[in-house]
Amino acid sequence: MKLSDAFEKHVEDPELELKVLMLNINVGNNSELMEKCRTLKEYSEYVACVRAYANKEKIEDAVEHAVTECIQKGILSDFLTAQRSEVVAMSIFEYNEEEEMRKIRKAEYEMGFDEGKSEGKAEAILIWLSELGEISTELHDRIVQEKDQNLLCKWLKLVTKAGTIEEFTKAIEENP
Repeated sequence: MKLSDAFEKHVEDPELELKVLMLNINVGNNSELMEKCRTLKEYSEYVACVRAYANKEKIEDAVEHAVTECIQKGILSDFLTAQRSEVVAMSIFEYNEEEEMRKIRKAEYEMGFDEGKSEGKAEAILIWLSELGEISTELHDRIVQEKDQNLLCKWLKLVTKAGTIEEFTKAIEENP
């Protein structure tokens, strides 16, 4: 992966380039690398342990249990014993940040999905209306700017029953 791949404008020969190699260090991946670096392998095992407990209990408890288990199993035991409170605090912070980012991405996806549904309904209404005649800019803008899914569904039903644009306009005024 190259830094320039993230540039808004493509540049043939950037002044500064950074190339990175991303490696999956989750348990079961990159075994050759893990065998060469014991600390990385044990860190991977620690993270897997936290994730396993996090599926069953609150993150605070999950991290405490994972640290205790890893110390007992000899996984990063010297480090975890010496730095326990810092590791617990940082692990909780990192996990909460990761979880928060996941929630934000989900909410943004859902918002975009709903927006797409609204646009689709508005487009269907406009297509139907265009068969009835010329749509005023005011009516077009009102339909396109509407984001309420329920209202757009009502309008979609109304447009299928309207014989003219005027009938549709009157119907949406009477049934807001």
